[in-house]
Amino acid sequence: MNVRQAPAERRPAAGGPGRPRRPGRPGGTPRPGTPRAPRRRWTNVWPLVAVVALVVVGGGAWATVMYSSLLDARSVSVRGTNVLTPQQIKDAARVPVGKPLARVDLDAVRRRVAAIPRVAKVTVERDWPHTVKIRVTERQVAAVMPESGRFAEIDTTGVRFGTVDAAPERVPVIKADPATVDQQTLRGVVEVIGALPEAVAPRVRDITARTRDDIVITLDDGVLVMWGGAGESPRKAQVLVALMKHKAKVYDVSVPEAPATRNAPL
Repeated sequence: MNVRQAPAERRPAAGGPGRPRRPGRPGGTPRPGTPRAPRRRWTNVWPLVAVVALVVVGGGAWATVMYSSLLDARSVSVRGTNVLTPQQIKDAARVPVGKPLARVDLDAVRRRVAAIPRVAKVTVERDWPHTVKIRVTERQVAAVMPESGRFAEIDTTGVRFGTVDAAPERVPVIKADPATVDQQTLRGVVEVIGALPEAVAPRVRDITARTRDDIVITLDDGVLVMWGGAGESPRKAQVLVALMKHKAKVYDVSVPEAPATRNAPL
């Protein structure tokens, strides 16, 4: 006897029709179409907090530097003096001691020190936390010129910057009218002095500057060198060395292409 067996019941596929979907687990992936709960994005806030903190800290530091007495000017350091004294530099600088160092006007200090005639160059800077540093370079004497019973000191640029009672040894004396001679003429004379041959420079007794183009050198034995203007001084020095191989009372190198000698002074 044949017994027909009923077909086995088919299970619906997971998630398919006829089977309810399992509810989502807490914290699991939400069902499609279900709105997400809004989250606070603190990661966007922290950069702003950091910027605000930096502004507050920076503002406090700036206020401390600019206005606090914790970083005030308390001392002045001076370097480079020779004839001048550090106190003379400090007196001229007039650094406002007690004022915040950051607010000290360095340019004003520099101008006041540079106004000293003997100062050729000056630098001023802050040395934290409490010092203003001043370094000067004094003018060097290249020649002197008689003036009112004393001698005016002249530097390499022709600037008159001081006076002395007597002419220093081995420093050339310029004979010129102090009331009318200009800086350009004095500069030309100093250029001539710098161009003189080594064998001649120590023998210079004085230099007469009638005009900027009429410079006459007198050597220690009375010999005259007619130099002319300061132009072509290196070339004139070479010509003078060649001329002085022959003894003469006057050597004229004012026109180096046509030098001349004479045995009688002018």
